[in-house]
Amino acid sequence: MPVLPPVAPGPPPALVGRAVELGALEAALAAARAGTSAGVLVEADAGVGKSRLVAELAAHARAAGDTVLLGHCASAGGEALPYLPFVEALEPLRDRGRSPSFWAVQAPGEPAADVSQVQLFDAVAAALAAAAREQPVLLVVEDLHWADGASRDLLTFLLRRLRGERLLVVATVRTDDLHRRHPLRPVLAELSRLPGVQRIVLDPFTTEETAQFLRELAGGDVPPATVRRIHARAEGNAYYCAELLLAGVGRGGRLPDGLADAVLTRLETLPGPVSDLVRTASVGGRRVPHDLLRTVTGLADEDLEHRIRDAIALRVLEPDGDEGYSFRHALLHEAVYGDLLPGERVRLHAAYADAIAAAIAAGGRASAAQLAHHARQSNDLPRALEAGIAAADEAQRLRAPAQAWRHLEAALPLWTAVPDAAERTGTTLLALTLRASQLASSAGEVARSALLAQEAVDLVPAGASPATAAEVHSQCASALWAADRDEEAIAHARRAQELGGDDPEAWSAVFWATAVAARCYLGLDRFAESAAEAHRALAMTGGREFAGGEADVLITLAGLDNLAGQLADADALFARAAAAAEAGGHLGTALRARYNLAADRYDRGDLAGAREVLDESCAWAAQLGLSWSPYGLQLLSLQATTSFVTGEFDRALEQARAVGPQAPHLAAVAVGVVAAEVLAARGAFEEVAAVLDPAWFDDAEEGLHAVAAHAEALRWEGRPAAAADALVGALFSYPGIEHPLHLLGIRLGAQAVGALADAGSADEALVRRVEDRVAGLLRDGQPRAGQLGPEGRAWAAVLRAEAARFRGAPPLDQVAAWRQVVEEFSYGDVYDLARARWRLAEASVAAGLREEGLLLLDQARRTAARLRAVPLAAALEDLARRVRARSEPGRGPLTARELQVLDLLAAGRTNRQVGEQLFMAEKTASVHVSRIFAKLGASSRAEAVSIGLRSGLLADRDHHDG
Repeated sequence: MPVLPPVAPGPPPALVGRAVELGALEAALAAARAGTSAGVLVEADAGVGKSRLVAELAAHARAAGDTVLLGHCASAGGEALPYLPFVEALEPLRDRGRSPSFWAVQAPGEPAADVSQVQLFDAVAAALAAAAREQPVLLVVEDLHWADGASRDLLTFLLRRLRGERLLVVATVRTDDLHRRHPLRPVLAELSRLPGVQRIVLDPFTTEETAQFLRELAGGDVPPATVRRIHARAEGNAYYCAELLLAGVGRGGRLPDGLADAVLTRLETLPGPVSDLVRTASVGGRRVPHDLLRTVTGLADEDLEHRIRDAIALRVLEPDGDEGYSFRHALLHEAVYGDLLPGERVRLHAAYADAIAAAIAAGGRASAAQLAHHARQSNDLPRALEAGIAAADEAQRLRAPAQAWRHLEAALPLWTAVPDAAERTGTTLLALTLRASQLASSAGEVARSALLAQEAVDLVPAGASPATAAEVHSQCASALWAADRDEEAIAHARRAQELGGDDPEAWSAVFWATAVAARCYLGLDRFAESAAEAHRALAMTGGREFAGGEADVLITLAGLDNLAGQLADADALFARAAAAAEAGGHLGTALRARYNLAADRYDRGDLAGAREVLDESCAWAAQLGLSWSPYGLQLLSLQATTSFVTGEFDRALEQARAVGPQAPHLAAVAVGVVAAEVLAARGAFEEVAAVLDPAWFDDAEEGLHAVAAHAEALRWEGRPAAAADALVGALFSYPGIEHPLHLLGIRLGAQAVGALADAGSADEALVRRVEDRVAGLLRDGQPRAGQLGPEGRAWAAVLRAEAARFRGAPPLDQVAAWRQVVEEFSYGDVYDLARARWRLAEASVAAGLREEGLLLLDQARRTAARLRAVPLAAALEDLARRVRARSEPGRGPLTARELQVLDLLAAGRTNRQVGEQLFMAEKTASVHVSRIFAKLGASSRAEAVSIGLRSGLLADRDHHDG
């Protein structure tokens, strides 16, 4: 049996098989040095070599004098610490005195947490830009799959903000960790579409590369048979290859069945004291600080250092900066931790909890989140509860509301298991539950926020003061309103008003309950009650400095004026609300007022006025660092929509992509649909499928937007039957369509009938059902401005015109219908106006109005060319070809057989029925139909029959022979 050369400890082996990938990274770094900032996502399965490749790039960057900032993502029992990779990566900037305000975050104050988070992001971006002005910067974020939500958001923010800095951002991702619902998946999909971001996917080694890698690792030749066995077993995974070699595969040892076996087989060869150290270190996580490991092991410094040197020499651990050690690979850590006995785990977690608690007490840098994790794992529930609440406090100080909420969610179930919980924590279960509800709302989890608020109502003690009970019901009403549960919200608002009455201590609770009730009644179209509550709330603010509350109520009153058709009054109230909110420093409310003003202008067809407000407000939000606040995102979404409608497709795409997957659900859907609409109009059908998140289609209301965009792509792709199925299903199956999305229902109905016409359907009953459904929406729905606006009128006209096309109405009737559509879309909808002109041109030509048709055709072609609307341009070219065909002499009459086929088409026969009646194959009948279309210049059966009737072909066919 051949003997393998020993594997010498020391520097890592030379990089193998990554010349192309390293070249791409080097090119990106060179471009960054020249002022073209970029981002690179390095993706591969665990162990393939992501970290090794990035380490090589970092070494080259350091050698060139670049600044290298390295941060690792890590998981503390599944609860990642907020911003951990950035805290680590930005430490050198702090040491050099270029400290961003990232380090100066204090306890939360008046501004909303989401707003402060955006400002924090701006500070980090500014610090990196400042560093890049001194020398090029390489920022590496390792193990992005473990990143907390706040870190994902910050990375996304930085990649979207790439401009001309000398900055390259590289992030590594373990792809085999990305299960279907992994929160990183939509982030990667969105980032990969950014113009400044590229993805590099590492493949496993080939057999030749495995051989070279093993030679480098072993420091000499490895027998070919051993190379083949290792390569087959490891399937080219570099880490598997190394572990199998180190496990002694070539010395006759039993080949492990998997990586864990290989790792553990190797660990069995470690000296006992070193093995004990490694097992203890595994409980601390992938990375463990030296001081913490020393405390937990209780070893003297010399003894500890001796064991650590052995673990490093045997390539189990490796130094991790100046403060600690890490397992050489995440899989190695997982295998060691998984091999611990249950009792052993509990004991070691308890030791870590003690050590971390001592470090916190001494003012060290230990984290309450780590303490909470180890306390839970060691079944120390009182300590876990206290630490969980402290961890939430830490996360809030870091402006990470989602992480704070998760910590409280983990702490809440522990409360009843800790007898003296209130004394230990200085709070109550009621207060903790309300706080969790508020944090869930800040994190965008409005449904969970509502459930927690309802739980808080049940926790109000019997002896609570009326003011306390009123406050709980008021907050519950607000949470339920945010979750679109208006009727329930009103019930809690009423209860808060009853409990609070005229009690001065309950004034705030009663005011907000009244304001929420006004909003809810408005949403339920109960306008008189909404107005009464709004005026009552406004009267309560008299003589008080309460700008935020006043602005909130003014927005509701403006909405009521708008619905009553008092547009000038509505605009004035929105402006007054914005001014009041801005003066009082309530920036989120000010953005809400600005958004409503822009939305009202958009809805009534004042696209120029809407754009003016949107551009000014979006710029103002960006200046304040509020672009990613809730209404900042709504403004960006409407700005992108307005750009699409006004025919600024490139601008719309840029604006849509400026909003990432971390956005609130409504904003993510809105901008995703805008991007999908543009891509569908340009024929980029694969990109449409990538943009539309499948989860959107399951949403009771927002799924309708996704269906509408998806159907556009299907129709242009030549799949009208599939489009019709999706549209009809949405129109009749989705709950909530009557309110507030009835206007979208009009469009869905128009699209559905058009798709049925495209597909050659003869299902008159279905078309009548669609018409009745839309008629009900028009009858029962309540538009935002109290009457149907230009967009709604335009789509209602499209429905009538598509129904006429479906039924083969007389050509002049179709011309009249499509003229109405063109007139309605002339309010400023550039793309839909071009499509309407296409259909009107088609109908005009069929009706013999050739000159009008040619003029419309020319207008639509110019628009399609400017928008790069490839499918529409192709349809217009097809129409132009058919118009030319009709005007060319010598086309020849139809043959007798073709006249027979035309006669049967006029009788409504299908191709199969034509074939059966004329004793020919269905395929032959189809050929005859195609020839008839070509000779007559028709695009459909109905048009061919119409031309045949006008030209007398159907009445005088016996004068022709074959």
